[in-house]
Amino acid sequence: MSELAEDLIWQRNQEVQQTFQHSSNESDRGITLIIAAHIEECLRRLIESFLINSSEVEKLFEGSYAPFGSLSGKTKAAYVMGLITKDELRRIDAVRNVRNVFAHHIDANFEHPKIKKICEAPPIYDGRLCNRDAFLHTAQNTVFPILYRDINLGKAWKRRELTISDFAKQAKEAE
Repeated sequence: MSELAEDLIWQRNQEVQQTFQHSSNESDRGITLIIAAHIEECLRRLIESFLINSSEVEKLFEGSYAPFGSLSGKTKAAYVMGLITKDELRRIDAVRNVRNVFAHHIDANFEHPKIKKICEAPPIYDGRLCNRDAFLHTAQNTVFPILYRDINLGKAWKRRELTISDFAKQAKEAE
């Protein structure tokens, strides 16, 4: 493993520790928002690690009409690029749906009917834990696999900018 990869892993470990520290005294709403934001940041890094090196990449994530500007957009993009599994897509969507209820209902908690409906169905429900704990368990088990994935992808999956000669070579090979 390269020294750069080791440094990135150390930084990610610090990030997880800070996330836990920030959420330790938070309400259910606060914890949910922090976890969803962390998942969103992990997805952004993962997608950025896959895309070409270009100033255009940032425009995909920033601005009013950015296609990857939301958690939903990042999740769908990561899935169709083959960067996350179908199961991870389902778990992230469940976290996002719970987050949205907390964001739009002042009275929301894990007993709120909309949150109960989400938490009492797959992929969150496991039959062993209360809704809050099942949600936190699902959310944490969603973060950890994608937390380091961009480091593991490395140069092997990194896209590069296409050139006219790439198309000419492809056409010649097709003959």
